Amino acid sequence: MGSAVTGIVRSTEAAHEDLMRIGRYIAENSGSLERALEVLDQIDLKCKKYARQPLMGDPRPDLGPDVRLFAIYSYLVIYRPSSSGIEVLMVTHGARDLPKLIRDRIS
Repeated sequence: MGSAVTGIVRSTEAAHEDLMRIGRYIAENSGSLERALEVLDQIDLKCKKYARQPLMGDPRPDLGPDVRLFAIYSYLVIYRPSSSGIEVLMVTHGARDLPKLIRDRIS
């Protein structure tokens, strides 16, 4: 039998800051803190889903070793699988230039 993945989501400090920035942006532009929290909750739920099956995300070797991603709303969650789940490296808008953003953050 293989080892089971426990589904733990760990985030880098930079990814946590990304989420806080996204939440502030949504709250300011929608005028609704409730909407911002709803989006952040949905991102969190999807991260937990991927933490239980870390290889579900699209492989992106061009962004770094073992890097994968998935989309939610207009955002991309960039992560690496781990033995216990996933490590979220970055959360960014899907229209951004990923290789340029990641160059300084992931390697």
